[in-house]
Amino acid sequence: MSDLNQTQNSEVTLKRTLNLPLLIMFGLAYLAPTVVFNNYGIFTEATGGMYMLAFAITTVAMCFTAYSYTQMVKVYPKAGSVYTYAHRSIQPHVGFMAGWVMLVDYLLLPMICYLLLGTYINEYFPAIPVWVCVVVVAGLGAAINIVGAKTASIVDTIIIALQVGFTLLVLIVAIKYITGGGGAGTLVDSTAVYNPKTFDFGSIMGVAAILCVSFVGFDAVTTMAEETKNPDQVMGKAIMGVIIGAGILFTITAYVTQLAWPEAYREIQDPNVGIFELFPQIDQAWLGDVFFVIDNCATFVCAMAGIAAVSRILYGMGRDNILPKKFFGKLSPRFQTPVNNILITSIIALTAIFYEENLMGASALVSFGAIIGFIMVNLSVIFHYYVRGKERGLKNTWKHLVVPCIGILILIVVFANLEIQAKILGGAWLLVGIIYLAVKTKGFKTLPPEMHLDE
Repeated sequence: MSDLNQTQNSEVTLKRTLNLPLLIMFGLAYLAPTVVFNNYGIFTEATGGMYMLAFAITTVAMCFTAYSYTQMVKVYPKAGSVYTYAHRSIQPHVGFMAGWVMLVDYLLLPMICYLLLGTYINEYFPAIPVWVCVVVVAGLGAAINIVGAKTASIVDTIIIALQVGFTLLVLIVAIKYITGGGGAGTLVDSTAVYNPKTFDFGSIMGVAAILCVSFVGFDAVTTMAEETKNPDQVMGKAIMGVIIGAGILFTITAYVTQLAWPEAYREIQDPNVGIFELFPQIDQAWLGDVFFVIDNCATFVCAMAGIAAVSRILYGMGRDNILPKKFFGKLSPRFQTPVNNILITSIIALTAIFYEENLMGASALVSFGAIIGFIMVNLSVIFHYYVRGKERGLKNTWKHLVVPCIGILILIVVFANLEIQAKILGGAWLLVGIIYLAVKTKGFKTLPPEMHLDE
């Protein structure tokens, strides 16, 4: 048989092209490092000047959950992420619902990114309608993802470098301003971390709940396992690299910006664009224009990474035939990417043009999906290692029971402080998923099909 015929008759699989640096860049692209500036005004005001404290709490919570991800990716280095872990470790029906709840997270994040892009560009160039911006960037993002993960990761790497460079520039400028007598006038001020005069536990935890979405990039890393070289050795390092790197960068940035403008939580005129008020405050108004360019690029790669991640989750569920396999479980022979899924998620992202007045509702729903998904990963560790694997003893009990339980407890506290709108919208999404699953499994009498773990 000729090489051509062998190629035509062989199964099309995802192509392994990613290494550790590209994976970390992919995860950071999903986080979008400049998101700390996007949220500056809103969350500085909401936390009473303790933006850093909210980030620190979220980082600690995410470290426990990230560790659980590293444990699960060792045994299931496949596309599908939370869906795969819960499906195989807990129970297939539970796996479906875990995947379903995370879908809303991944499906809506690109929509939010494209809407932000359209809004920001329209603010600077009013002649360009928001919907035109959304359509153009969505089409470009889909095209890059279709070409392949390596191409997308290279683009991510370039823009991530710009984001990190800009963040460092802001830190240097702000520190120079502070040490020169501006703002707090000192780099050591405990009230920038904890201010008893404005501290409110509910407000801090409410912000921490929303900030969980800012760390969802480490979860996105796991969806690329089947396109990674030596995933069993690389994925765990990439996950912890993303979470620790992002956590340090976010908390330091939040701390320094608080020192630069200690009264910002009371003096900001428009919290939605508070960062553009900070730059003139530290005598560097020109940074606003630079931020506009870099942040739009960051928002774009965030959306692009989101499309890539959700298309792989849909591929995993389609390959399992929980979603129609002929459509969702198909790879392009030419590009070796799930083109159908990339296109459908891009079309969903285009609905951004209809949600200009309901961005907060969509954002709240994203937080709901992320928190529930993270809880399911921690449960998967307990079921896989401690319950089914019976890996006991002091060390294993700590790793596979205590650590994930701590992660779950922290996430429950965070979830309890999530705004009611998120819980209502998330509950509605779960109900739709339960109904679909009931129909698919004839009233839960049959199990969903097993996921194919072979490459």
